[in-house]
Amino acid sequence: MSVALNLLVEILHETFGLPRMNLHPHATFAELDMDSLALTELGTIIEERTGLRMERFAVTCNLTEAADLLDRAADAYLDSLASGETVAASGETVAGAGGTA
Repeated sequence: MSVALNLLVEILHETFGLPRMNLHPHATFAELDMDSLALTELGTIIEERTGLRMERFAVTCNLTEAADLLDRAADAYLDSLASGETVAASGETVAGAGGTA
């Protein structure tokens, strides 16, 4: 299981009280009875824990797809650091040292 998938399972179990046995990689948020409000809360918790701002997940998204989205957000953030820019929580690009925004 990927780090991102483990994080999602941990949050869904600890915060939302979902049984671990239901949190398999192909379970969709709809199958887990998570509505748009719960998915918004999930995004907020992910941002608080990782610093990554996530778009709200679709209820049809499964845990593997959600983990892939989280991995891509992390990769984009790391790429922005490598290029001397960072992406602020607001989604705005902020210039690196010596640059301008």
